[in-house]
Amino acid sequence: MVGNPLLMAGKARLRLQSMVISMREGRPLELKERNRAMKLPAIADLVITPCEVKETHGTGTLLLRMFRDSSSIVSLRTSDFYDGAQNFGAARFCLPLAQLSRPDVISWVRWCLTGATVRRIICFPYLPADVVVALAAKELFGVPLCTYIMDDKNVCADGISDELMEELFSKSDLRLVISPEMRDAYARKYGMSFWLMPPLVPDELIQRTPRQPTEGVAPRRGILIGNMWGTRWLDMLRDAFRGTDYSVDWYCNNPDSRELERASITSGDVRAMGTVPDASLPGILNSYRFAVVPSDPLDGKSLPAVCAIAELSLPSRIPTMVAEAHLPVLVLGSPKTAAARFVERFNLGAVVPYDAGAAKSALDRILTPENEMQIRKRAASLANSFSAKDAADWIWRSLEGGRPSDLRFEELMPSEVELS
Repeated sequence: MVGNPLLMAGKARLRLQSMVISMREGRPLELKERNRAMKLPAIADLVITPCEVKETHGTGTLLLRMFRDSSSIVSLRTSDFYDGAQNFGAARFCLPLAQLSRPDVISWVRWCLTGATVRRIICFPYLPADVVVALAAKELFGVPLCTYIMDDKNVCADGISDELMEELFSKSDLRLVISPEMRDAYARKYGMSFWLMPPLVPDELIQRTPRQPTEGVAPRRGILIGNMWGTRWLDMLRDAFRGTDYSVDWYCNNPDSRELERASITSGDVRAMGTVPDASLPGILNSYRFAVVPSDPLDGKSLPAVCAIAELSLPSRIPTMVAEAHLPVLVLGSPKTAAARFVERFNLGAVVPYDAGAAKSALDRILTPENEMQIRKRAASLANSFSAKDAADWIWRSLEGGRPSDLRFEELMPSEVELS
């Protein structure tokens, strides 16, 4: 959810090459955003992320929704995947080199926080360096640590070693995950309790009463919002709609997807529509009869990182479309993905393979007036469950108690794993 794995890997390689060249030439490593004009809050909450907190990727969007007041936050990130700038946090620092030793990371964290009193830490691990920074902060300040996993880099995909992850979990006072599939997978592997906090939606944008389809809306044009993980998904999406009576408009805020968007413009079945801010989404969503969520076929032909995202990460776009517009959802791909399981759990649409006949048949079925209205009613009844109102307070209260302050998400999507 932090971006296209291939593009991120390429940027990481370029950054590392730049660092190595600097060291060979005897130039000092650039300390990103070291300007002390950024005033540290007297009482600081550390938020550790793999990259910039921005609306261009799912993790950034969710953090901005949950932590709307970031005046007490010091943001520590380990990489620049985008333009190196963000507005999130009273102070913001980027680790100069992800491969630093733990003693060097401890020194860097101490330097960043000089003059502040740290009261709590939350880490969103995606890279090994994220874990090392979180462990360094825990060692330095001895305050409560929350680990929140939005993207798997350990169970279904490599990236963070078992040893490093187990140390992080054992030293975390609260362990959150973004989907019930991820919760159960990590609980089975590590024998520890993990708690669910799914993608949330701005409270002011939620519709709590069933929405009727807007008059005049093209009945056979659907909407797709968010990132797509490479050209393979785009090609399969085109094939799934080619020759049918249906088509898709794709909105994406990630500049790394522009190349894919440009490629899709030539297809009448999938049309690129550019970016859209959160506040404008409800109006746009209500201009469509249904939503499309591409996922992975889990056939072994995609990158492991892509498969892991599909299998264990619940796309933030689904609660958004469900809570803000009550749209029926068509998931393309394997029924074993987190997206598919969510839609089937709450009976909010259909799950089909990337096949034009299957896609057309499913849409014909879920868009009959009776079926569509039933889906919209179910979506409306769920909408409030995904409100981001007081989300930060819920996390901090839960961290203080070492378990969820209430079980709203666990009751919504119960676990299948029982720990002894």
